Amino acid sequence: MIANKVKLVIWDLDDTFWSGTLAEEGIVLVGRNAETVIELSRRGILNSICSKNDHAAVKAKLIEQGVWDYFVFPRIGFNPKGKAIVEMIEGAALRPENVLFIDDNTANLEEAKFFNPGIMTAHPADVLEDLLDHPHLEGRPDPELARLNQYRFLQKKVEERAASALSNEEFLRASNIRVRIDHDVAGNFDRVVELINRTNQLNYTKKRLASEAEVEEFRQSIAQYGNVSGCVFATDSYGDYGLVGFFLLRKRANGQRLIHFAFSCRTMHMGIEQYVYETLGRPEIDIAQPVSYGLEMHEKMDWINAGGAAAGESIEKVGKLVLLGGCDMLQLASYLSANRLEFVNRMEGEMKVRYDDPGFILSDREAIRRHQHLLPNWSYEDALRFDEGIAAADLVILCMWAGLNGRYFDVGGEVKVRLSKPWMRHLKERDPERFREQVKEIDLDKPARMDLVLQSFDDVASRCKDGARIVLIGAALQKGWRRRFNDACRDYCRTRPGFLFLDVNELIPEEAVPDTTHYTPAGYHKLARFIVDAMRGSEGAAREPIAAAAS
Repeated sequence: MIANKVKLVIWDLDDTFWSGTLAEEGIVLVGRNAETVIELSRRGILNSICSKNDHAAVKAKLIEQGVWDYFVFPRIGFNPKGKAIVEMIEGAALRPENVLFIDDNTANLEEAKFFNPGIMTAHPADVLEDLLDHPHLEGRPDPELARLNQYRFLQKKVEERAASALSNEEFLRASNIRVRIDHDVAGNFDRVVELINRTNQLNYTKKRLASEAEVEEFRQSIAQYGNVSGCVFATDSYGDYGLVGFFLLRKRANGQRLIHFAFSCRTMHMGIEQYVYETLGRPEIDIAQPVSYGLEMHEKMDWINAGGAAAGESIEKVGKLVLLGGCDMLQLASYLSANRLEFVNRMEGEMKVRYDDPGFILSDREAIRRHQHLLPNWSYEDALRFDEGIAAADLVILCMWAGLNGRYFDVGGEVKVRLSKPWMRHLKERDPERFREQVKEIDLDKPARMDLVLQSFDDVASRCKDGARIVLIGAALQKGWRRRFNDACRDYCRTRPGFLFLDVNELIPEEAVPDTTHYTPAGYHKLARFIVDAMRGSEGAAREPIAAAAS
């Protein structure tokens, strides 16, 4: 009779929760049933009522017994029970397979099964005596009744929705739904593991963590380079839903893919899953069916706002962002803003396309168009998008230390570009005669390369709107040309309002730097928090980047 984990127990009342019939005023309260309801609630298991009775009389009796507030989504009236239970389960956003209906009337049990395929049903005499001892009703300790309170909020919402003349999306717009993404996964680790393992209807990847080894491997994957993870919290006018979702996103130069994407059914039909998916840039995902709510259910998502009432930081922090640099900067961008343009190194087949090149910023756009056939790193359209982006940006982040490396070439006497050996071979094969005539290697020492990088900073600043901030990301490791790059950027920012230099060697702890060019997610998160604090802080913080970085 009880074959699955129980998340909701639906109680009949007459001759089930109590002995006798309330309408005939001949009931005898069964004390252990009230105690069972309270204990189930403390285990995080919900309780509801489906009874053919007078609502006011039932409520008064259960208030008298001290248990009315432990029930959610009650259906008390004289309507058929099968369809009433359908509405209850839909309102609670649960699956019939996780619901137990207890009723002394066999006809009611059969009706419930007909309208709710998969529901578990039982006669009270068969289950009530040992109900709390059944392994599928162990639940999880919830002495503060957090789960019950969350479903009270949901019940209120469902009731107001039913009484409203608004369409579903109009109702959602009126609900003031707010979502925030907290990247402190370690602080929410147990809840995240529980969500991955327990949620099913909105678990789009269904990669369970069944053993301690798998949990430990998952813990390590959160801190791996290239992985971005976040806990999703939600609130609305009806209450705080707490942690309702989790994602683990793997970012690489050739694309991004969701490894974990799971949400609690408490927020089903609110569109939060689609909102987060779109916020992350609609990454690749192999959806493990079945899921109860798709990621393209709504044509326009305009009823969810970033930021929540609970403590923490929203994914929306700095307005419109333009970022240029290596592909590792993708993680930093994820922590800063969903409204962004990214010009980061990417793969085009087997070849790397690099934007962290002074030539991309400084070259005449018409010259880029004329010589596009000999330019492997970026296109004329890329350059126009960058120009339009920085003109409207609130924040521009430039990571240009790679401009001091590599071999520089002059293309057609108009464009300077860095070319790797693979690209040189590719361009020679594409058009050997034009390559031989128009592409010439130029000898630039480190100071000359640094001058090109600094000219790039000047050019960006000249095209930004008033009030925009420009952040320069330094090179890891304070030695050799990297030290000279950092010193030059630091000196440059000292005299230029609106510029902020981030010395990653001062800001990021050693354990968050696994190699010479990348950081762990914790390292990128620390950089992001520093940038947000600087943008929200005093003007002096941006004018004195050395003091700000040292703090």
